[in-house]
Amino acid sequence: MATIGDAVAAGKLVVFTVPDWETRLPIRPLWVTPELLQWADNTPDLHDLRLGVGGRTMFEHLEQFLCDFRCSKQLHAGDLKRMLPNKKGVWKMHPFGLRIYGWAPAAHQFAAVTWARVEDTKADKSLNDAKRDEVLEFVRANGLLRTIMYGDINAVFPRST
Repeated sequence: MATIGDAVAAGKLVVFTVPDWETRLPIRPLWVTPELLQWADNTPDLHDLRLGVGGRTMFEHLEQFLCDFRCSKQLHAGDLKRMLPNKKGVWKMHPFGLRIYGWAPAAHQFAAVTWARVEDTKADKSLNDAKRDEVLEFVRANGLLRTIMYGDINAVFPRST
């Protein structure tokens, strides 16, 4: 069985590096697929201010969301949700206008594989299931099944005391 380190060495996952403007230090590991980063960088709608909210584009919201995951002491309620069926171990992140799908390899860690726009998940009710299956296929194809941590939010992302 492979490890997250093996997936990084093979270029299947990369560490999400916080941008220079982020003043907080990373306290939580976050890996993403290179395809997710390429999609975020090269999708014009994500950079369109008119499609954002609060004076920020969807890309800026996504980037801030990923920085918050890496650097915030506490995760915000609703930022991460388990996907059904729960026994699969797949989670989704909820940045503004987007869904990011992946799994937790260990407590307070996340590996992000794929994405969807919220509007697409509402138009196609089967899209969330397809994205869950895409995450599971990525995990299987890369021999990472043993890296999936199972449990509810309190087990996988326990609150600090």
